[in-house]
Amino acid sequence: MEFNRFLELCRDFIPQKELAVLENCADIFKVPYNDKNKTSGIVKAWHDFESGLRDELVKIRAKRLHKDATPFLRNYSEAEPSSTHKLSEITRQPQPLEVERLLDVLRWNKLDELCFGHYFDIEFLFIYAQKLLILKRWDTIHSANKQQLLNNLITVVEQHA
Repeated sequence: MEFNRFLELCRDFIPQKELAVLENCADIFKVPYNDKNKTSGIVKAWHDFESGLRDELVKIRAKRLHKDATPFLRNYSEAEPSSTHKLSEITRQPQPLEVERLLDVLRWNKLDELCFGHYFDIEFLFIYAQKLLILKRWDTIHSANKQQLLNNLITVVEQHA
């Protein structure tokens, strides 16, 4: 199922406030959460995980480039200790596409963890939406015209050489 189709189906069955959370899930930093929001626990946990993951990636990449990571950190939350070690292993992969795949596996596993105890409530729908977005991303990657992308990259490099 495509993400937009999923939202269409939800539109008739869930309150507007909850639908807004799902509609904004493509950009986790736009999703509102607070103590009054029913999804605050799951949304906050996902937000904290994703921002911690991104900050940790910034630190790892900055260290490799001998740069200061501070200006690029969002500082929303710290990465989970187990994720920090996994991220270090993941970023050592020689192929960038494999790094992205492993990062998405880490995200998927976190979503599975968050899903425990939620069988068909708004929290489950939020998690399902996040998984759909991961799948959509990989569908885009797999369906890309790789030869055209390579040609575009060569053109850009030649123009800057």
